[in-house]
Amino acid sequence: MRRFALYSPSPSAVAQQLPVSPFVSLVVASHVAQAGELFLSPQLMTDSELDFEVDALIKELEEFRTSAKKKLRTSKAPVA
Repeated sequence: MRRFALYSPSPSAVAQQLPVSPFVSLVVASHVAQAGELFLSPQLMTDSELDFEVDALIKELEEFRTSAKKKLRTSKAPVA
């Protein structure tokens, strides 16, 4: 289950809204509870479950960092 997603408007949409530079945002790709809380994990009941979920979140954030930087570099490249 992916808990985070990358949001980036298309370069043409950004160009129409000058002087906005290309950007990316980290968004939560998760379900919302009735009270509005955003759940990033299932219920965690043991130390090993907690460690597993936190490690998975860290890994996913590191993947986000890599893909977001790549997206920014390609968005800033001159359009032919």
